[in-house]
Amino acid sequence: MESQFDTVVAAYEHSMEEMPFRTHVEQWSFLNALGDTRGLSVLDLGCGSGLYVRKLRRDGAARVVGIDESAAMVDYARRREEREHVGVEYLAVNASDPAAGTVPGIDGAFDLVTAVYVLPYAPTFEALQGLCATARRALRPHGGRLVTAVLNPGFSTDPEWYRHYGMVLTADEPQREGGPGHLKAWVGQEVLDVDFFCWSADAHERALRAAGFDRVFWTRPEVSEEGRKELGDEFWANYLACPHALILQAEAGPSAEATAPDPQ
Repeated sequence: MESQFDTVVAAYEHSMEEMPFRTHVEQWSFLNALGDTRGLSVLDLGCGSGLYVRKLRRDGAARVVGIDESAAMVDYARRREEREHVGVEYLAVNASDPAAGTVPGIDGAFDLVTAVYVLPYAPTFEALQGLCATARRALRPHGGRLVTAVLNPGFSTDPEWYRHYGMVLTADEPQREGGPGHLKAWVGQEVLDVDFFCWSADAHERALRAAGFDRVFWTRPEVSEEGRKELGDEFWANYLACPHALILQAEAGPSAEATAPDPQ
């Protein structure tokens, strides 16, 4: 299956080192939300070139599987695995397809499912539901967690708002459910140009609950202390005031009730 990400493998792979917000805000906040993953079985939906799955495996996750619809991304990740022997499995799978949960070794096999910037690429509500359903089916029968970085439903469409961080987001005004948007990011000498779709907080929560998740909550990203020291609070002010992404967590099965601020 062709994917818009087939041609941006290099840009995606280099973005963590070229775009400070990815390291000091996105990765910092996402890994804090995950907590201790040592000994866990983790499935990453939309693993891309393998940035997160390699880190999770090196940090002690017992089994890590990355799936992505982009054959080019998976091919790149597999070649790195052949060289580095990190211990990550990769599959070329469209996670929004209802059949994704029936891939051998996936259904009911994981303690934790992760997904960084995957749900915003669901072009229809059915596809959004499909991604959530795949995540739920992949978790143990007794439950588990999905932790995902999603597009902030209230992201700024001011073309200058995120330019300081190396990217511009545009979308129709007023935004409509599932309406199109575009991300252009400058990654060193490379340019990342991709289309996304705008989904409200309510649409995310409906899709997750329909998939069988019992609790859903949102958190805003934070900046690492290293990022503050390196670039200063003024650098991060715009992003923290209106981040382009939020952390969305969904739990299935018995658990102490958790609450967090609604997205702004």
